[in-house]
Amino acid sequence: MKKYKPFYKNWIWYYHLVACLLFIGFLSWGFYLSSFVEHWYSDNAFTNYDILVSFFSVQVNLMTIVWLIVYIINFDKKEKHGIITDRFRMVIMNWNMLVFLIFWMGVVYYIKTGEDSIVNYSTNQIICTIVTHMICPIMLFIIYQFSMGNEQYSYNFYKKWDIYLVFIYAASYLAYVYVRGELYLASGKKIGLYPYPFVDFQYLFIGNSVILYVLYLIIAFFIWFSLHHLWLVYNNNLIYRIKERKRIVCSV
Repeated sequence: MKKYKPFYKNWIWYYHLVACLLFIGFLSWGFYLSSFVEHWYSDNAFTNYDILVSFFSVQVNLMTIVWLIVYIINFDKKEKHGIITDRFRMVIMNWNMLVFLIFWMGVVYYIKTGEDSIVNYSTNQIICTIVTHMICPIMLFIIYQFSMGNEQYSYNFYKKWDIYLVFIYAASYLAYVYVRGELYLASGKKIGLYPYPFVDFQYLFIGNSVILYVLYLIIAFFIWFSLHHLWLVYNNNLIYRIKERKRIVCSV
């Protein structure tokens, strides 16, 4: 079980508070700039808002903010189930790992193709993107090393609930992207149909069948998220073993 200091004496609480404020600040700034100042995607404020919300990274940022707020408020509580547990932290970390990887994959892809490269973004857009896609996930990874390792986990994580939350959201997001794209097409909109090239169902990366392509994506992300979780469990157990060695040394 975790041993908590009162939140006002624990640097981990302040770290989460800073991370939360950073997420909120730069995400809010991005929404404001995109919709009302720089109009990143369209001259219409709502269209800019809708396009931003369609990104996996932005949705994960929003869920992370909610998690951080709940965690900060309930920091002194000890729970075996729910949103403030270590296992839910693994869910948040899993999604943020993909946000981090999507950022770097996007950089490489756009440099290679020359399409909508990040160098064509405004300075403010580049700053918002780097903070929310790279710096914030790195901050979560750093605090993961200090917050986890409170118990040892089995590598058979398919018997636990947390991995299924990861899968359910990923499947729901894929369905959302497809339906949203169809609604945009039906209304005649041509801007912001799909948030990422690999989920552009008008121009498939592989084959000509949308059904098969969706199946490929499901399989790919099932493996991808599972590997994330495998690494997170390994990382947790490594931290646990280090903490146990320190306890043994201190007790001698």
